[in-house]
Amino acid sequence: MPAPAPRAEETFPPPRWNARLLLTQPHRLCFAAAGLVWAASACFWGLVLLLPPPAAAGVPATTLHALAFTLGPMPLFFAGFLFTSAPKWLRRPELATAALAPGVGAVVTGWLLALAIGPWSSVAAGLGLVLCALGWAVLWLQLVSLRRGATRPSRHFDAIATVCGLVVLALAAAALALLRERPDAARELARTAFWAAVLPVFLLASHRLLPFLSHADAPQPDRDDPQRDAWWVPALPLAASVLQALASWSGLDPELAARAWPIHVLLPGAAGLLTLWLALRWASHPATRSPLLHLLLRAFAWSGAAWIALAISALPLLPPSLHAAFEAAALHAMALGFAGGTMLAMVSRLSAAQAGQSQAVDRLARRLEGLLQLLLAARLLAAFVPATAAWALPLAALLWAGLALAWLRRHGGLAGRPRTRPAGAARRKASAPAPDRLSASDRGLGGK
Repeated sequence: MPAPAPRAEETFPPPRWNARLLLTQPHRLCFAAAGLVWAASACFWGLVLLLPPPAAAGVPATTLHALAFTLGPMPLFFAGFLFTSAPKWLRRPELATAALAPGVGAVVTGWLLALAIGPWSSVAAGLGLVLCALGWAVLWLQLVSLRRGATRPSRHFDAIATVCGLVVLALAAAALALLRERPDAARELARTAFWAAVLPVFLLASHRLLPFLSHADAPQPDRDDPQRDAWWVPALPLAASVLQALASWSGLDPELAARAWPIHVLLPGAAGLLTLWLALRWASHPATRSPLLHLLLRAFAWSGAAWIALAISALPLLPPSLHAAFEAAALHAMALGFAGGTMLAMVSRLSAAQAGQSQAVDRLARRLEGLLQLLLAARLLAAFVPATAAWALPLAALLWAGLALAWLRRHGGLAGRPRTRPAGAARRKASAPAPDRLSASDRGLGGK
């Protein structure tokens, strides 16, 4: 008797997008808002490079691009991740998502105002950043309030919350600079804020979540000893980041900065060598076969390359053209390669896992990460070969806009749809991975 034919799986149309679902979980609201600001700022920069606008009396497009890239979507992604994960770190109840809506709404409104009217009015751009500063101040106070009533202390949370306070100061200072029609000072503040606030948050969160920045060496398959938490592993990059923030501020004495070149070579150089050594050690570990860890390891390696480029740029005998090339390469390798790659992988994973997706790193996620690598290559080519900048810069901007729009369509869609379960999970009642840390299989630390 022939075996019965397998029954075809039932298929259902995806549920409709519902804005009210954004208020059910912090990451839904904050990630959707971050994706919107990311897409708006990326499309703005792409249009500027592809269709240069006529000269206007407002804020230069390069200044708005620097401010939006540094202080636009990334802090909102921080908020979504922290308000979702920090209550688990601290063992306390979550805040109601609706309480975050006023702060998030002010940040989004401020950035849309600054990007839409800023090229024609410095005052409008400044008022937009005032809204951003007020909105982020509200979110920061709510973040700090999580510490009250916590049943378990977390040094990582305390350090991240402190650094996030610098985002408020940076937005307020940039707003004041634009209201006083000082776009040069605002652009300088954007670069300083990246090294002083944005990058340290990535380093501290990575030390909390990733094995690359929490252990002195990669465990080998034949070792079963518990892993050592090496605090000095993230300490070197953090010290180099603070040093670079100071170097980015032009208010320092130029003669003092010139005499301090050895530390500007040695500290980033040491951070770069340590990072690349760890990346090579972890590359041979079986844990990095996990798609998520593979993407995060690649982003981690970019930070090592960025530190080495910064060290080279500080050499006193380097020609000015090469100094500018290595400095620009270091900034974009760190901002796009490390921060962008880590952000893309981690927020996509949290969004997909909370939505009940069976695979956080699917075909689309790999394609988006490939786009990121391609646009980074185009941006580095423009830095080292200025003759290619006429086409390489618009190409990088176009890829950045495509990446932002594709991410917003996928994960903004997930934010407004009810959670689904992977195939077979309903019968097993399996839950999604915890969003506040990588799963044991992802971390691959073994240990007892």
